[in-house]
Amino acid sequence: MVLAGLVVASLQTTAQAELTSWHLNTDGATGSFWNGAALVDNGILCDVELVQYSNDNVYVTASGVPRYPTGPFNDGNPSQPSDQDYLFRIPRTPEQGPTGGTSTGLGHIGVFVNGVVVFNPLDAFSYNNQGIWHQNGGFFELDGFDCAGGHPALGQYHHHMAPKPQDNSLNPLSNVCSEAASPSLFTLDPEMHSPLLGFAFDGYPIYGPIGYANPDGTGGLTRIETSYQLRDITQRHDLADGTALPPNQWGPDVGALVTPAIPPGANPVAAELGAYAEDHEYAEGSGDLDVHNGRFAVTPEYPAGTYAYYATVDADWNPAYPYFIASYRGVVAEDNFAAPGPPGSGGASTQVTIDEPVETWNGTTAIAERAPNTWGCYPNPASDRLNWLGDVPASLEVRDAQGRWVETVVTRGGIDCGAWPNGLYLIGTPASGFRKVTVQH
Repeated sequence: MVLAGLVVASLQTTAQAELTSWHLNTDGATGSFWNGAALVDNGILCDVELVQYSNDNVYVTASGVPRYPTGPFNDGNPSQPSDQDYLFRIPRTPEQGPTGGTSTGLGHIGVFVNGVVVFNPLDAFSYNNQGIWHQNGGFFELDGFDCAGGHPALGQYHHHMAPKPQDNSLNPLSNVCSEAASPSLFTLDPEMHSPLLGFAFDGYPIYGPIGYANPDGTGGLTRIETSYQLRDITQRHDLADGTALPPNQWGPDVGALVTPAIPPGANPVAAELGAYAEDHEYAEGSGDLDVHNGRFAVTPEYPAGTYAYYATVDADWNPAYPYFIASYRGVVAEDNFAAPGPPGSGGASTQVTIDEPVETWNGTTAIAERAPNTWGCYPNPASDRLNWLGDVPASLEVRDAQGRWVETVVTRGGIDCGAWPNGLYLIGTPASGFRKVTVQH
């Protein structure tokens, strides 16, 4: 069951993973790339160079160049990863954004713990340049991904899909690892919970594809599955929401030959089902994740639970659309983008400036612990019943929006709120803190 709409902001834990998870470059290491059978040092500092923090934000300085080898890019891409001189801002207490989420755009939409950036599924092109049938980068650009699953755009190295070796698969889609191996950022191991890979620009973490079967941390480990599925179509005449398109906006029939825009002079390819973003639809409950490609769940770094996105893969461990983030769930820190405008306006640089007192995190400096909050409640909004995650006190006070006592409830097995009037409530104790919950029948 997907736990939606939880008050994640109240579940900060003492682990402070948004601060302590970054791969700091403490040895002066530089990146490298494959040139034929030889590895060449590119002379650029890799991983994260500096982490600074305040009570509200973490600021990350990085080149965007990974420690693992990059290349070759066998689609003819002449670019190599270059120093992007990033300064990112990650909100430490994510807030839920507008209903329905916020669309991601082209360019970076998040950052991995090594300073390399996350892109959405698209490759910036659409069929007949009409902006309707958007090319899935995981299909059209697959030949250009290196063993690590990444590639550069004008020097900006990035990943559209899980940053793991392409041969870390039960049925690899590419043999590039046989000519130019790379460990990438992580290796999928079905016997281990996948690591925290990075953070989206709304502050929520991104995990690899192996997680706890149940959001409360029970049930053993399993592959966390997306709820985006391929549509049952043979012609691209309408959209997933039922919108019928006029003939001049139809996409190519499934399997028809199309010529990619890049590289110049590319050979036609068969536009198989999945070649376009619009070949997919969200089927609620068909997988583990919600419409944003995330869920609320317990993880090793967040024992009280957190909302998190997942790098989804299929049964063969190959990347599965939408790969990371279908849309932002939270309020987006838009200064991470290069130009004014909507999230995703893209570019290699950012608009982040540090205009508040900060301290430097070097991996060993003691940090002031936030007050531990080790329990949460769901769903939110609630209509008839509230359930619990984490180390919930045996009894809790219920207060109205003005802080006035309403009742004291025993928490065993959850509580019935079906008779409560619609409105905002505070639930908790002075010692454990209070959670905001909306009741809406």
